[in-house]
Amino acid sequence: MATTCILILCSCFLTIYASFFDIQYPNVYITAEKGGNLTIQAGPQQGNIFMKPNGNGTVYIGHTDMLKLFEIVNSLPPTWKVNSAHGSLGVFAGGQSVNLLLEAIDPEGGKMRFEKVSGAFPPGVHLDKTTGRLSGNAPDVDATYEFGIRVTDAHGKYADQIFSIDTREKNQCNSNPCQHNGKCEDAIDDYKCNCTNPYGGSSCQFDCRSKAVGVDNGVKTIPDAQLSSHYASGDHPASDGRLNNPRGWSGTNTGSWLQVDIGHPTSVFAVATQGQSSSSYIKNFRVQYSVDGNSFTNVVNGTSAMEFTGSSSVNSVIKHAFLQPVTARYIRFIPRTYQTKPGMRVEVYGCEIVN
Repeated sequence: MATTCILILCSCFLTIYASFFDIQYPNVYITAEKGGNLTIQAGPQQGNIFMKPNGNGTVYIGHTDMLKLFEIVNSLPPTWKVNSAHGSLGVFAGGQSVNLLLEAIDPEGGKMRFEKVSGAFPPGVHLDKTTGRLSGNAPDVDATYEFGIRVTDAHGKYADQIFSIDTREKNQCNSNPCQHNGKCEDAIDDYKCNCTNPYGGSSCQFDCRSKAVGVDNGVKTIPDAQLSSHYASGDHPASDGRLNNPRGWSGTNTGSWLQVDIGHPTSVFAVATQGQSSSSYIKNFRVQYSVDGNSFTNVVNGTSAMEFTGSSSVNSVIKHAFLQPVTARYIRFIPRTYQTKPGMRVEVYGCEIVN
C-alpha cells in the first residue's frame, strides 16, 4: 500500500512540474515558475559554467546574439599604418596627377570604410571610400588643403586622422605662349597676352589689320540679325550688305546708313567696301563706331572725320585702314556722296578684345 502511494506521488510530481525541464527533441527547455528565477550556479570551489554551441550555433539571451555581442565588445578599432604618410601628403603643382593611398589596419582583418569627416579636398581630387585612395589632378593655385579622414570597421569602431595636401600654382607663361612680342601675364590655370599693335587674339596670333570679323557672304560669322540699316531700299535690305553678296545693300539718301554689330568689343583696324551695282554705289562715306549702340563717334584724322572713297565696282574691293584702331562693337557706314542710290557691300577687320 505504501509503495503504491509513492508511485502515485512521483507520477503527480512529473505531471505538475513537466514544464520546468522539458525535452522536445532536438530542443531542451528549462523554465522557472511565473515570477521565479532560473539560477545556474557553479560549484562552491570556484567552478566554471560553460555554454558551448556546436558548429555555427550561438548563444542568445532574449533576442541578443551573445557571441556577436562579445565579438563587438572584444574587437579593437582600426589603426593607421605606422609607415603611412601622416600629416602632409605632399606638394603638387597645378595640373599634376594625385594618386595617394591612405592605409589603415583592422585588427580583426575585416573590411573598412573611409570617410571625410572634416575639411576639404583640393578641387578635382576625390576619395575612394572602399580603398582609401585619393586621386585626381591638383588645382592650379597656391593653397593648403587640410582634411580629416575616419576609417570605420565592420563593428562601427573607428580611428580618425588629419591629413593635408599642398598645391602650387603653375606659371602658365613658362611656355612663352604669346606671339609677336606679346607680354604674358600668369593667371590661375590660364594666362593673358598683352599684344603689341597690330596683333591680337588669345596668344597674339592674329594680324588684326587683315583679320575679317566675318561679314563676308562666304563666311557669315556675323549673322543676318546683326546687320541693320536706316532708310534701306525695300528690295536691298541690310542682310544683303555683305562683301561679295550678289545683291548688295541700297539706301535712299544721305540719311541712310548700314550698320554691323560685331557682337563683342573689338579693336577695329580697317573696313572694306564694294559697290552695290555698276549704277548704284557710294562715292564717299564716313565710318562711325560705338561700344553701346547708342553713342557713335566718327573715325577721325586728327580732329576731323575721315572721308573714305567707296568702290564704284561690283567686283573690286577697296580696303581702308584707320590711322589708329578704335574700340567698337558697332560699326556704321555713313554715305556722303553716291551714284544714283547709296549702295555698298562691306567687311570689317579687327580682333576681339580679350579681358
